[in-house]
Amino acid sequence: MRAGIALGVLLVLAACGGAKEPEGPAIVVYATGEEGDVLTELLADFTDETGVPVAIHWGNSADNADRLIEKSGIPADVLITDNIVDAWRVADNGAFRPLQAPAVAELHSSLKDPDGYWAAIDVRTLVIVHRSDARPLPASYNDLGSTEFMGRVCLSSSQRSINHSLIAFLIDEKGLKDTERLVRRWVKNLALPPFASEVAMLDAMRAGDCDYGIASMADDLDGLTPFSPRPPFIDASVVGVGRHAQQPESAHVLVDWLLRTRKIEFQTGDSPPFVGTVGWRDEEVRLLAERAGYR
Repeated sequence: MRAGIALGVLLVLAACGGAKEPEGPAIVVYATGEEGDVLTELLADFTDETGVPVAIHWGNSADNADRLIEKSGIPADVLITDNIVDAWRVADNGAFRPLQAPAVAELHSSLKDPDGYWAAIDVRTLVIVHRSDARPLPASYNDLGSTEFMGRVCLSSSQRSINHSLIAFLIDEKGLKDTERLVRRWVKNLALPPFASEVAMLDAMRAGDCDYGIASMADDLDGLTPFSPRPPFIDASVVGVGRHAQQPESAHVLVDWLLRTRKIEFQTGDSPPFVGTVGWRDEEVRLLAERAGYR
């Protein structure tokens, strides 16, 4: 069993006048720490509107998933994670129950588990970013592997969810061998080793250490220019209800509320690929990145 990290527990209570008083048992939500204040405020709004209290247990996405799978710690009513691979593992191990939230039916098919165990509540569009004065302008992810970009590319770690998702999508689009060749060319064109975080990579670009990178529109791109190849590739934060939930009815109410509150809409004509691709291609992506030297 993987050792868990210590979890802080935050009870989200209604804090403004006119809100419903919290009543009844709290919904236990396991959430990824990177979600931070945005999720705290969102769940506080849920409590304000419904009177149902929520207890958030912050933790690493993989550790939270393991707790649901291994039935360790406090039983989770809801899992919210920014890493679909972990949601996929939970579903694959039978640790989610089918969602009974009406709003799931309204969600685009690319944003939900075809078996009905999880659904996306937020998406992050993957983009190529470049310094405003950098030339040539890349038109695709392929371009970042061309000789014109040698020594001018920065990437964040292959372990980050968006990069994992991107490689999975490229395998679907190009096949395994061509994708591996492309990733090898990216690595050859790196100005610096991959960064542990996207923020550090973007700071390096602003400092002039490199001219091009791959990032998420969700991050601060101030001073840099994004370009989104079409159709867009996206990464997502998803929600599911634990199989051993102690408050399953309230958990489904929360899921439905989140899906309606965080309704995701695409630009006309866009049809992103299935976000769960990264789940069933996880092992292929991990081994490809290892062979290509993309850390």
